[in-house]
Amino acid sequence: MFGSKPKRSHIELFEGLIIGGSLAAAATFIFGTKQGKDLQKKIVDQYKKLGRTTAHMKTKIAKVLKLHGAKKIKRAIKAKARKIKSKIKRRVTRKAA
Repeated sequence: MFGSKPKRSHIELFEGLIIGGSLAAAATFIFGTKQGKDLQKKIVDQYKKLGRTTAHMKTKIAKVLKLHGAKKIKRAIKAKARKIKSKIKRRVTRKAA
């Protein structure tokens, strides 16, 4: 009845202790030491830099998409113009014949 249950329970306990200990050590390092304060500053600086980079990329992508939309419209206008031109040519050739 308890043959495999305690073994698994010990493994889960051991995993929990390792994960919990690692998180506690990281939290202590980040919030408790001078190096932790430096790390906090670096994290905040990197977060702000990431925000600026993301905003810059968003602007670039918006420009590209806008340009892509303009190109799409340009192609549609050219296609319509070709159709109209071919209709005019057909009418002119019919009247000439």
